[in-house]
Amino acid sequence: MNLERVSNEDKLELCRKYYLGGFALLPFLWLVNVLWFFREAFVAPPYSQQPRIKRYVRRSALGLAAWALALGAWVSVFQRRRAAWGALGDYLAFTVPLGTP
Repeated sequence: MNLERVSNEDKLELCRKYYLGGFALLPFLWLVNVLWFFREAFVAPPYSQQPRIKRYVRRSALGLAAWALALGAWVSVFQRRRAAWGALGDYLAFTVPLGTP
Protein backbone atom coordinates (compact mmCIF):
# COMPACT_ATOMS: atom_id res chain seq x y z
CA MET A 1 0.00 0.00 0.00
CA ASN A 2 1.27 3.43 -0.88
CA LEU A 3 0.55 5.67 2.12
CA GLU A 4 1.35 8.79 0.11
CA ARG A 5 -1.94 8.44 -1.74
CA VAL A 6 -4.02 8.13 1.43
CA SER A 7 -5.39 11.08 3.36
CA ASN A 8 -4.08 11.75 6.86
CA GLU A 9 -7.46 10.88 8.40
CA ASP A 10 -7.48 7.54 6.59
CA LYS A 11 -3.91 6.86 7.72
CA LEU A 12 -4.92 7.47 11.31
CA GLU A 13 -7.96 5.21 10.99
CA LEU A 14 -5.95 2.41 9.37
CA CYS A 15 -3.23 2.68 12.01
CA ARG A 16 -5.90 2.56 14.73
CA LYS A 17 -7.52 -0.55 13.19
CA TYR A 18 -4.21 -2.40 13.05
CA TYR A 19 -3.44 -1.41 16.63
CA LEU A 20 -6.80 -2.65 17.89
CA GLY A 21 -6.59 -5.78 15.73
CA GLY A 22 -3.42 -6.78 17.58
CA PHE A 23 -5.49 -7.24 20.73
CA ALA A 24 -7.46 -10.00 18.97
CA LEU A 25 -4.45 -12.30 19.51
CA LEU A 26 -2.97 -11.15 16.18
CA PRO A 27 0.41 -9.64 17.09
CA PHE A 28 1.40 -9.80 13.41
CA LEU A 29 -0.88 -6.78 12.92
CA TRP A 30 1.24 -4.85 15.41
CA LEU A 31 4.34 -5.72 13.39
CA VAL A 32 2.67 -4.53 10.19
CA ASN A 33 1.54 -1.36 11.97
CA VAL A 34 5.06 -0.57 13.14
CA LEU A 35 6.62 -1.27 9.73
CA TRP A 36 4.04 0.65 7.70
CA PHE A 37 3.58 3.68 9.92
CA PHE A 38 7.03 4.21 11.45
CA ARG A 39 7.99 6.68 8.74
CA GLU A 40 4.66 8.50 9.01
CA ALA A 41 4.99 8.74 12.77
CA PHE A 42 8.63 9.72 13.20
CA VAL A 43 10.10 10.90 9.87
CA ALA A 44 7.33 12.70 7.97
CA PRO A 45 6.80 16.45 8.41
CA PRO A 46 4.37 17.23 11.24
CA TYR A 47 0.63 17.18 10.64
CA SER A 48 -2.37 17.19 12.97
CA GLN A 49 -2.94 13.39 13.13
CA GLN A 50 0.73 12.54 13.62
CA PRO A 51 0.77 12.54 17.47
CA ARG A 52 -1.99 9.92 17.58
CA ILE A 53 -0.27 7.82 14.92
CA LYS A 54 2.94 8.01 16.98
CA ARG A 55 1.05 6.79 20.03
CA TYR A 56 -0.43 3.83 18.12
CA VAL A 57 2.95 2.92 16.61
CA ARG A 58 4.71 3.05 19.99
CA ARG A 59 1.99 0.97 21.65
CA SER A 60 2.06 -1.52 18.78
CA ALA A 61 5.83 -1.90 19.19
CA LEU A 62 5.41 -2.39 22.94
CA GLY A 63 2.67 -5.00 22.43
CA LEU A 64 4.76 -6.81 19.83
CA ALA A 65 7.75 -6.86 22.19
CA ALA A 66 5.58 -8.25 25.00
CA TRP A 67 4.25 -10.99 22.71
CA ALA A 68 7.76 -11.87 21.52
CA LEU A 69 9.02 -12.04 25.10
CA ALA A 70 6.10 -14.22 26.22
CA LEU A 71 6.46 -16.54 23.23
CA GLY A 72 10.21 -16.83 23.78
CA ALA A 73 9.68 -17.65 27.45
CA TRP A 74 7.08 -20.31 26.61
CA VAL A 75 9.31 -21.93 23.98
CA SER A 76 12.24 -21.95 26.39
CA VAL A 77 10.24 -23.53 29.21
CA PHE A 78 8.58 -26.05 26.90
CA GLN A 79 11.84 -27.14 25.29
CA ARG A 80 13.56 -27.63 28.63
CA ARG A 81 10.76 -29.36 30.53
CA ARG A 82 8.62 -31.18 27.98
CA ALA A 83 10.04 -34.59 28.86
CA ALA A 84 9.53 -34.02 32.59
CA TRP A 85 5.86 -33.22 32.03
CA GLY A 86 5.23 -36.75 30.86
CA ALA A 87 1.97 -37.32 28.99
CA LEU A 88 0.97 -33.65 29.16
CA GLY A 89 4.21 -32.67 27.41
CA ASP A 90 3.54 -35.29 24.75
CA TYR A 91 -0.02 -34.03 24.20
CA LEU A 92 1.22 -30.45 23.85
CA ALA A 93 3.95 -31.43 21.37
CA PHE A 94 3.15 -31.46 17.65
CA THR A 95 5.69 -34.19 17.03
CA VAL A 96 6.70 -36.49 19.82
CA PRO A 97 10.44 -37.20 19.89
CA LEU A 98 11.43 -40.73 20.78
CA GLY A 99 13.18 -41.19 24.12
CA THR A 100 14.51 -38.64 26.59
CA PRO A 101 18.04 -37.27 26.89
